[in-house]
Amino acid sequence: MNTSTRLIRSATASLMIALVTGFVTVTAGPSSADVPGRVIVADSSENDSRDKGVEVACPSGKRVIGTGADISGGVGGSVIIDQVIPTVDTVSAYGVETPDGTEAPWTIRVWAVCASPHGTTYTRSQSTTSHPNPKFLALSCHPGDWLLGSGYQLEGARGNVSVTELVPTLTGVSVDTKENHRGYAADYYLRVFAICAEDAPAGLQVVSEESEESSEDKGSVAFCPSGKQALSAGFSIPGAAGETVLTNFIPANETAMAYANELSVTGRDWSVITYATCATE
Repeated sequence: MNTSTRLIRSATASLMIALVTGFVTVTAGPSSADVPGRVIVADSSENDSRDKGVEVACPSGKRVIGTGADISGGVGGSVIIDQVIPTVDTVSAYGVETPDGTEAPWTIRVWAVCASPHGTTYTRSQSTTSHPNPKFLALSCHPGDWLLGSGYQLEGARGNVSVTELVPTLTGVSVDTKENHRGYAADYYLRVFAICAEDAPAGLQVVSEESEESSEDKGSVAFCPSGKQALSAGFSIPGAAGETVLTNFIPANETAMAYANELSVTGRDWSVITYATCATE
């Protein structure tokens, strides 16, 4: 597919987002707090055709509350976002070419939503065993605490496996993987990260938006309600079946977006659901 066609598809996808929205809200109580000092920072890797990663740090004194990553260049579906790992004040992302690879140069960009939230925040993680495949893992914050953002890491997948679900709730996150259409017999591990807070930000809410169902590259955008800002982004690719690859999930000011490309030619219909965790700034 040439560059012009991909640009047209990308523009068309943003205009054809289906109005399928779900949300859940937590009412701010005495222990709730806003998220002061929120800022989004990003950085990009070198532009070449090899597996690579990049890390971005929050401004001094701020903590990570959300993550994102995107692939630019290459050939759509030829690069997998293999990991997006949050720490207290950094986010790192890594891109891996699929077995077919690409000779075209590409970059991976990592996003961090940073702030100075009231109360204690922490990042916890959990890993799967090597079997069975594919993987599914749900990770919750400690009882009574709230999810702000999340991340994941594939170990040993080598471009043969992609994450098809990073779904946030108010208190935890679930991650699902699919082996690419050729299958993958080797062992690999999935690690999931949850960024949690003891105090719920005011108006904490998860909203979602689903694209149309079709067999072509597509994305969707989730909009925070008026007066709220996006803390983090998530995604799901219903119907992916190992034949699609996520190429971006990005938190912005009042929105989050996700986009996926077909890995192989398929007549299967699939869609993209974007999740935005929102709160009053």
